[in-house]
Amino acid sequence: MTSVDLLVGYVPMHNNRFRQVVLIIAVLALIAGIYFSLRSQPDLLREARLGPVFVLALFAVPATIYFNALEFVLSARLIGHKIGLKSAAETSVIGGVANMLPLPGGVLVRVAALKAEGASVARSTSVMAFVAFIWAAVSFGYAGAWLVISGATAFGLSFIALGCIGVIGCFALSMHLLDDHIITAQLFACKAGLVLVDAFRLYLCLLAINVAAEFGQASVLTVSGFVGSSFSIVPAGLGIREGVSALLGPLVGLTAAAAFLASAANRIIGLMVSAPLALLLAWKAGDQAKTGVA
Repeated sequence: MTSVDLLVGYVPMHNNRFRQVVLIIAVLALIAGIYFSLRSQPDLLREARLGPVFVLALFAVPATIYFNALEFVLSARLIGHKIGLKSAAETSVIGGVANMLPLPGGVLVRVAALKAEGASVARSTSVMAFVAFIWAAVSFGYAGAWLVISGATAFGLSFIALGCIGVIGCFALSMHLLDDHIITAQLFACKAGLVLVDAFRLYLCLLAINVAAEFGQASVLTVSGFVGSSFSIVPAGLGIREGVSALLGPLVGLTAAAAFLASAANRIIGLMVSAPLALLLAWKAGDQAKTGVA
């Protein structure tokens, strides 16, 4: 047993009280980050613009839901199962909101949905991990390209190298183990769409807080989404995603405060749209269960 295994063994991930404490700490970290960001740049919200917020809520967030649903359809197809886009969208919405609970809710919801279609837990978990590797490859490669364009060449080339390694690794794995590089290519295209939409969302959030930003600057911040989600101990990467954005922002001419607040606004507005949808879907599912409707 390695030292990493021993360390993981000491983390009581299955203890609900432990996860609740982690969630509370993450929320406090997010609140503290927002407070100090506003304290360092108090003018950021004084002239907030509602136009970009409406575009984000009405168009960009639904686009994210669509791409997440399409990704889940392709993930199921990769292991030989068919899931409709509507069902996949419901799973994606509920899973996205469940991520905020003190457990890896999004993964559990998706694995449960695949299991209901007849897939094993092991294969369902494996395909979720595989898609996460694709996300890493796309997000690092994309952010790296914009870092190079912005002049942060050393960081940019490092990110691009990670992205290239990820692409090669994922296709090698798909050809030798999954035997379906066509769907893998489709998953890469889908993830590219998701990353572009996330960049657009962050760009809108920067405009909403009245920051004169460019799309390329917002694009660099997209890698924070993957990094945040990688810390499964913290629900939905709460606070981590925003912190990584604050670290990346100055590399492309954004202040740490502006990058942090834009990332926080992106999360909050996304939840404001997704949470009511998730509640509606859960209520609808409960009614169907009572009436026996499939």
